[in-house]
Amino acid sequence: MDKRKFIKQVGLGSAAIMASPFIFTSCDSSSDEEDFKMWMWVGNGADKTETEWRNQLTRLSELGFYGVLAGGGVETLKMTVPIAKSLGLEIHSWQWVMNRPGNKEAMAHPEWYAVSRDGNSSLDVNPYAGYYQWLCPSKPEVQDYIIQGMIDIAEVEGLNGVQLDYVRYCDVILPRGLWEKYDLVQDHEMPQFDFCYCDTCRGKFKAEQGYDPLDLDDPSQDEKWRQFRYDSITNLVNRIAKEVHQRDKKLSASVFATPNLARKFVRQAWDKWDLDFVFPMIYYQFYAEEIDFVRTGTMEGVEALAGSKPLYTAQYLSEKTSEDIAIMVEKAKAGGANGIAFYDYGLLNDEKAEVLSALKK
Repeated sequence: MDKRKFIKQVGLGSAAIMASPFIFTSCDSSSDEEDFKMWMWVGNGADKTETEWRNQLTRLSELGFYGVLAGGGVETLKMTVPIAKSLGLEIHSWQWVMNRPGNKEAMAHPEWYAVSRDGNSSLDVNPYAGYYQWLCPSKPEVQDYIIQGMIDIAEVEGLNGVQLDYVRYCDVILPRGLWEKYDLVQDHEMPQFDFCYCDTCRGKFKAEQGYDPLDLDDPSQDEKWRQFRYDSITNLVNRIAKEVHQRDKKLSASVFATPNLARKFVRQAWDKWDLDFVFPMIYYQFYAEEIDFVRTGTMEGVEALAGSKPLYTAQYLSEKTSEDIAIMVEKAKAGGANGIAFYDYGLLNDEKAEVLSALKK
């Protein structure tokens, strides 16, 4: 595309051009450009009509998106999958895993919920926000319930895959950019946000290591206890992967920004999971970082995966200008991403859509 035509189309000023020396590289056709895929999270599945779904998915297809991460259960997917397929879009079911706010089945089993280091169930005392109601990944009955739900989703005819979200523990430490929102200074692991210390977790750990983490002066400093929780999530993900793959579906997950930060903040060792591809949420403003964190965070993930699977850098569209969108795309490319994913469709206004459409031409 001609540069002057591009500027006129999307209305980017000289400040945006100076801020992003890469901005026009995406306007040249190449095999790399063809391989760079765009994804979009589309929520409120059960609350939308078939016409609304068709209109939204048609718009994404026309903008050059490769795939959608669609909200909703089995019945919604039976409606949305044929629409997506008719438009040439990949469609993956967006599913929350460990955080299950208001889940009737889980609430009938209060013993399923994760327990903080100070002894509170996340059902009774919600950390950070009312919708934070976390299940314990170590309990066999919780694992079975979650896995059966994923099997039901994976058996939907025509679906391309399952995309896992909230597949982690509660944030033991929030990204730096969110501390003020909750009036916190999280320079250490606080007991009320440190999970899980239920009888099942402590019993399994003691059987393996010979001691109870609550007997330690500071459990947060114990490497074996940290590893136990990394493994609890990893084992669950890999069990889900086995079932999803047996049904010829792909499995992906939205995860924290980098492998190191994911371990530190939410006990995710996502570079060890049996996924087909991954969506690290490199929301630079949440981490109080500059936009170049999109590039450096992407690079860290790509290096950790060592070519084992594609990585699609995820970005939050809230409070982003058209200039920001263009720069984020180029930073993701510079970091080695296979594509980019945006959260979520409701934030995709016409101005942002024009930028994405132009970048694909």
